[in-house]
Amino acid sequence: MDKKNVVLLSESNFAFKNGITQGLKNKGINVINLSLGLTPALQNLYELIRNYQILKNADLIITSSNINDTLFYNSLELFSKSYQIINWLHKELYFLNKKILCFLFPNPQKWHNIQCSKLVYALHKKLINKYGFNIIDLNEYYLKKNLYDFIRRDEAHGFDFVMRKIGEKIANNIENFSLPRKIDIQNDNPNFIALNVKEMKNIDENNFKNKTSWLCQEEIYELKNELKFKSIYHNNIILGVHTWNNQDNSEIEIKNDIGNFNRNLNHSFSFFFDTYNRNIKITKNTTILSKNNPVGFVGLLLASTEGNYHNENIDFKALIKENIEIEKKYNFNHLIPPIEWYKEIIDEYCSIMDPIKLASLQNQINTLKTQLSNSQANSAKARIQNQLSYKLGQAMIENSKSILGYIRMPYVLSYIKDKHKQEQKIYQEKIKKDPSLKLPPLESYPDYNEALKFKEHLSYKLGEALIKANNNWYRGGYIKLWFEIRRIKKEFKNKKA
Repeated sequence: MDKKNVVLLSESNFAFKNGITQGLKNKGINVINLSLGLTPALQNLYELIRNYQILKNADLIITSSNINDTLFYNSLELFSKSYQIINWLHKELYFLNKKILCFLFPNPQKWHNIQCSKLVYALHKKLINKYGFNIIDLNEYYLKKNLYDFIRRDEAHGFDFVMRKIGEKIANNIENFSLPRKIDIQNDNPNFIALNVKEMKNIDENNFKNKTSWLCQEEIYELKNELKFKSIYHNNIILGVHTWNNQDNSEIEIKNDIGNFNRNLNHSFSFFFDTYNRNIKITKNTTILSKNNPVGFVGLLLASTEGNYHNENIDFKALIKENIEIEKKYNFNHLIPPIEWYKEIIDEYCSIMDPIKLASLQNQINTLKTQLSNSQANSAKARIQNQLSYKLGQAMIENSKSILGYIRMPYVLSYIKDKHKQEQKIYQEKIKKDPSLKLPPLESYPDYNEALKFKEHLSYKLGEALIKANNNWYRGGYIKLWFEIRRIKKEFKNKKA
């Protein structure tokens, strides 16, 4: 019996290799993962166009984008662009005439516009119902089961073991998913082109190199010189740009007859972004160039000017209020494992074990505080060991020694962070009342130079990376964190060797 082919077309919820991908593989499924973290529906459309034949050979296509559709179009004005793209994507999926399974993920992030989140969710569900796509609505499930306060990986991603179980159940039900409805429509989308950088003018063959992560591999072009477009691409509109940047503080610029488009690229991973400007039409004078540092450039998504750009007025209130009932044959929420039961187990375990585990941690903190109190007059070491970076890193190392430790880690790290914040607040209140209690600068301690070595410890480096990721979540901080932890551990391993 031939292996079934499943294509994943999504955001970072599908990018973790021990999640849905592993669940499908556990059941003998051949998985082609085209997902890319921190990307909205436009990236799904881009991957669909440039991997069209792969999708045509799939037995099942699993897609999702609602979380990042909210993140990147986080206002009513920008939602009009999201409305356009989501409509385009669903129509292109429909005309593949393949089994489509759509995920709608819970979206509790506090930084999201709630109204936009509801609009994106409603639009996806409306189009899923219209075209007859299969659906797993985790958002609905979380609402019904009151699970929105269930602490997950980082407010945006579910636990791997939950997604892995869902993947296994999907694998067992591939024959049960339905093909799209038969409806009498024409594809009035614009003509899309996934343009690879190799198809552009002024290419320097020496500037190509391969970039590989555990999920994907790309041939990138180190953009140093200006690139122009061949005449066959003139009059197309540039919708989005695919980069795999080499360094922070780079900038890509698109110049054409009506003005310039600039985008800062403060990241060093594969990324696809919307230009947000539907007037960037390619002419003979249009160029793409880098500013500041070279840019790792992969390709572009283009669209013809002809076609439905969905410029109709959107009735926001009606869209949100529309009651959409999914037919039973398309509704696969029964494949969702008992997450509320998992939560109950985790909560019960944590309620019993956290006081025990945290007692040891609290003793360490109290010891450090005592050491700091006793030696602050002449010890920089104690000061550095009491910094948040060091404490977080110590906890990361300690809790990475077991599976249960990994489950507990978010709780422990949150506890340490809150405790540290509380301590700092108390300290600030004390020195406000009595300025003489203010600790002297670290540089003034006799052991300062020796204490600096603590900042090179594995625990300090890990904690520092975690804080940086948390402060830069909107620039892919959590995605970069995984790679940064691997780099730090490898660096320390090589030092020991």
